[in-house]
Amino acid sequence: MGKKLIINPRIAFFSFLISIAGHSQEKYAEYLLKDSFVYRVEFLKNEFGVNKTIPVEIELECLTALSYYPELKNIKIIFQFGSPVSTMVSRPKLKSILRSGNKRGYQIIIRKPGISKCGLEWNELSFNSLVGWIAHELGHIAHYRNKTSGGILFTGIKYAFPGYRRRMERFTDNLVIHHDLGYALLEGTDYTINHSNAKPHYKKYVEKYYLSPIEIKEAINDKSFYKIAYNKTKLIRQDKTSDTKYSKFGISNQAITNPTWNQ
Repeated sequence: MGKKLIINPRIAFFSFLISIAGHSQEKYAEYLLKDSFVYRVEFLKNEFGVNKTIPVEIELECLTALSYYPELKNIKIIFQFGSPVSTMVSRPKLKSILRSGNKRGYQIIIRKPGISKCGLEWNELSFNSLVGWIAHELGHIAHYRNKTSGGILFTGIKYAFPGYRRRMERFTDNLVIHHDLGYALLEGTDYTINHSNAKPHYKKYVEKYYLSPIEIKEAINDKSFYKIAYNKTKLIRQDKTSDTKYSKFGISNQAITNPTWNQ
């Protein structure tokens, strides 16, 4: 008999995570390990850094998030530090707003450390959480890209109303999940609500307008049953025959067709 091969289960588990993080378009990575992306930074720059302006401090996080949004590969996006009222914000560049979606320029403004307003400071977030936050802003840009100039202006007006704002932000969270960064979003949301030193009113704002950690987990599990409808700002059930999958859990077809995370 040969010698029995003994494999440390923890080493095997982390090796698996590293392998899936190194192939961002192929696997649904539960946790993004920074070290597995550092050695690929030049590839990420060449492949996803075209038409992008990124501060060096957050270059790897931005490129990593961009690698999950191939449809934004050639879109002009400027990442910059500033003083938004929240953690970060994305919007079309004003001078390009009348152009078609693929020809517009966009900017993502990230709060500089030390500004005493609501929100988080980017440097208090882990690599995984920061990628999730950036992915949310890229989700907004992916949404804007599918709108006409008039549609963007109308969206800005509707965003002033809490009901539409909640719908849009939760839809954007779902875009992150459908771009396979749901677990990064989950960590960032959980940290913000349950572990950060953010002001109480900001935590309540996140709880009101965004998906909760529980809803994110549910949306990750249900991801394959829905497709994105950008024009309707919602996800649409694409395989209702699969509802039998849930019958043993006592969940109604109606609840699955329109779960809380899709409202």
